[in-house]
Order: sequence, then C-alpha cells, then structure tokens
Amino acid sequence: MNEKLLNFAKSALSLALCLAAVQLSQAEETKPAAERAGRKVTSSLIAMPIVFYAPETKWAGGAAGLMTFRTKGQDPASKPSSLYLYAIYTQLEQFFAQMVPAFYLKNEAYLLHGILTFERYPNKFWGFGNEAPSGAEQNYTPKTSSLEVSFQRRILAAERLYVGLQFQFERQKILQPIDGSALDENTVPGSKGGTVSGLGFILNWDTRNNIFTPSRGNYWQASAYFNGKTLGGDFNFTQVKVDLRTYQPGIAPSHVLALQALYQSATGPLAPFYRYAKLGGDSLMRGYYKGRYRDKHYLAVQAEYRLPVWWKFGIVGFAALGDVAPAFDKFRIAQFKYAVGMGLRFKIAPKEGANLRADIAFGPGTTGIYFTAGEAF
Repeated sequence: MNEKLLNFAKSALSLALCLAAVQLSQAEETKPAAERAGRKVTSSLIAMPIVFYAPETKWAGGAAGLMTFRTKGQDPASKPSSLYLYAIYTQLEQFFAQMVPAFYLKNEAYLLHGILTFERYPNKFWGFGNEAPSGAEQNYTPKTSSLEVSFQRRILAAERLYVGLQFQFERQKILQPIDGSALDENTVPGSKGGTVSGLGFILNWDTRNNIFTPSRGNYWQASAYFNGKTLGGDFNFTQVKVDLRTYQPGIAPSHVLALQALYQSATGPLAPFYRYAKLGGDSLMRGYYKGRYRDKHYLAVQAEYRLPVWWKFGIVGFAALGDVAPAFDKFRIAQFKYAVGMGLRFKIAPKEGANLRADIAFGPGTTGIYFTAGEAF
C-alpha cells in the first residue's frame, strides 16, 4: 500500500479509538456532574487517554488531565484557574511530561502562569539555514528539564490585557550523537547540552470568546527573554517571540476565518542550537518536520477556514508561508516555503468547544499527517 495512504489509514484508526475513549470519558462524567449541580460546584475535572500520530513522533500514547476551578468569591463570568497535566510515550521512544498551572487572582486582576517540563526526546538536526541539505540529517537525543514562570498584571480594566515578568531555567544534556558528526565533535553551540537561564517580560492580550475553538476575538502575545551567564546559565543570547492571532466570521454565521502571524528569534554571541527558531510541526507550517529548517530568525503566516458539516464533525482548509534566516534583513519573500492542507474536526466536549483534529498537509517535496487534540492555533 502507498505509504501516504497507509499513514492516513493509521490516523483514521487512531481517530476512531480516541472517539470511543472520549465517549466513555464523557459517560463517566455525566452522573457526578449532575449530582454536583445543586451544590454550586466551582471546579471541574476532565481526564482522558491520548492516542495520536505525527511525523515527529509516529504513534504516541499517554494521558492528560485538566482541572478548572474558581476561588471563593470569584465572579462566575471570569476566567477559571486551571491545572493541566500531560504525559506521552511515542513509537520513537520519546517521553514527554508537562504540568501547566494558570491561576487567575482577584477576578482576573493577576495571572500566575507556569510550565514545568521533563522530556527525553530523540530528535533530528540538519544544520542551520535554508541550505541545510537533506543528506546532513543527524539523530540526537536531548534529555531536558525546564521551568518557566510568569507573573502578570491586568493593566486595562475593560480588556484582558496583561503585562508581566517571566523567568526560565532549563537544563539539557545531549545523549547519543552520531560518532564524528558536528554534534559529536562539539562544533555546534550547545552540542553537549548546557543550562539556559533568563529573565524577561511578557505582554498578553486575549479577547477570544473560547480558548479551545475561538470564533471571535484576538490573541496577541509578545515576549522576550534575556539569557545570560550572570543568571546561572551557560549561554548569552536573547529570545523574542511575537504571536498575533485573530478570529473573524466567515461567509456563513457558523464559519470561522482564523489568521496567525508568528515571529521568533534567538540572537546574541552564544545561543545553543536547540534554542534556534524551528520551522514546521503540527501547529504552523504543517507538512514540514519541526526543525528541518532552523536559524536565528523565523517568520511565518497562516490562514485556516473552519466550518461545521454534520453533527459534531467539521472540516478545515489551511495554507501557510514561512521561512528562516540568519538575520531579519535576510528574509526574501520569493524564497518563502509554503504548505497547504485540509483537516477533519470532531467536537469531543461541546460545552467547552474542544476538538479532536486530523490534518494532512503538503509542501514542496514534503507531506505531514497529524492527529491530536485542540486546534492548531
């Protein structure tokens, strides 16, 4: 059987398995939720198994849990605080575990957000820039533990506009580089791993009407980290990220046009290769292996059109343009890479609007099939 068709069949089977698991999960939750309804419960808990497929992982499985709650006296219309737990193991012997707490305090006046991650994630490295040849592929295995924490304050009472400070600390060890490769010979910054430690700021504006499947509003975020040896790290470099998203009505009331522009950079006298901006993945520039192209700067835009078709099913079409460059003034529109594709959606939690998604994407000489939970952006 054609390999692309075989991969698509795998994704379809994975979708069926997850739908069955979700229906079971929802059935188990229904009775307790009804019993609690009369007691003014301000918290909820969702737990479910995970099965998905992506070019970077092949088959993967695990579990996830999401707890949301509001503190005593908090406005019922305000955003709930949450605690998200996620753990997977993949066919390529990758392990990833993450905990993401987000606490809204004093009716959204303050936001305390964190990300704690542990992973052992075999990966690939081709070199830097657009000229990195396919034949330069190198396998390596990073073992990583990291912590990110931000404390944000709402600065406009009528808007969810937050500004704050953030801190990151990451320790990475590179395991199993290929003998004689650039990573093995230590000719690439960070090829032996190291510690990244930095302070920075974040500006966050979120007017989306739903965090899972927004149909109206904006999500704009800008952040910067200043990483240095004076903060306990091994590298001196600056990271910048600007993520701009907007969600507008389509040609019919239930249709959505989603747009995103993303810029990332890692610049300075000494930045580890694994912190360079990477093109590809299951969210932006789908169809490209994440990290197939990496450099100090990354710029990409994408559009996705979403529409319901029947019952809990929907379909999407998407297109993206993106590229990497050693400096911002080195971007050339004529050299930008493109990706197009389509996908299937299934609403697993109608009240919250959460979806399962299966996407297939194409670019010049590349194809990617993805099955996971949540929208791409």
